Amino acid sequence: MNKLFGTLGLALAVAATSAASASSAASPADAQDYPSHAIRLIVPYSPGGPSDTQARMIGQKLSERLGQPVIVENHAGGAGNIGAGLVARAKPDGYTLLFCSTGPIMVNPHLFSKMPFDPLKDLAPVALVSLAPSVLAVNPKVPASNIGELIALIRANPEKFSYASGGEGTTQHLSGELLKDMGGLKMRHIPYKGEAPATVDALGDHVPIIFTSVGTGLPNFKLGRLRPLAVTSARRNPALPDVPALAESGFPGYEVTAWQAVFAPAGTPSNIVDRLNVAVRSVVESPDISGKLMAEGNVPAGDSVQAVSAFLRKEAPHWATLVKQAGVAPVN
Repeated sequence: MNKLFGTLGLALAVAATSAASASSAASPADAQDYPSHAIRLIVPYSPGGPSDTQARMIGQKLSERLGQPVIVENHAGGAGNIGAGLVARAKPDGYTLLFCSTGPIMVNPHLFSKMPFDPLKDLAPVALVSLAPSVLAVNPKVPASNIGELIALIRANPEKFSYASGGEGTTQHLSGELLKDMGGLKMRHIPYKGEAPATVDALGDHVPIIFTSVGTGLPNFKLGRLRPLAVTSARRNPALPDVPALAESGFPGYEVTAWQAVFAPAGTPSNIVDRLNVAVRSVVESPDISGKLMAEGNVPAGDSVQAVSAFLRKEAPHWATLVKQAGVAPVN
């Protein structure tokens, strides 16, 4: 496992180099003629979740910019491995793309003892779409109005408190485990099959604490059904300006920020990847799309292919460490 952690950055660099080498033989006509027919945008999750919602929003605008239909397809299963693997094995011609979150790329290699593909070698980054922290929130019955009071409660009542997440190995689970590790806290993790059932039990006071995405939590925060105490990003989230970051609340260096991004099969010609990058960035930066993303607690992102590759190389060891700290047993 540790050997795998140490090779993540190298794997990303090798993937980028391999993609560039395979692309060098592509003629300028490839990009000039691309796209000539519909593009499949694979979402490796069920309909209705954050990735699916953003993919459909981005896909519609991408169709307008590229002049061809962008068809969103859901291929759920295996914590995202099924859909991501489908793209990893697809023909590298720019007509089958992946829209996914952090999990299949950064987390799954450490959760599954046998991966059906190598996400860092078999997929080429196209564009970063958004960054999204989680929120630590409590049921209003919990006598804590800020993160300091909650930490004091947990320390005064070891193992009495538990927290809910959308499942083992999710960003929310890893957020909770990092807090436990940095704060020396004894708190039980209760995994659910998705954020929706976790939220139901938090609302019903069956579990006092929940780590949830900003978008999922916002409606209940506004109605006072859940009390947000801190966000997991390094800085405050624009959708929750009055909620501090854990990093500024006694946990310097704390950060767990998920992201959404577009990938292509490794070996896709660089001129096609560059064209897709420009198109996705123009969509994300447009006022209507960036406004919608921010309203749901996401921070619009976007940069060159090279910058996205550098970002992923930096992210890889961070997520490897988070998974290791969480102590999640690998799935066969």
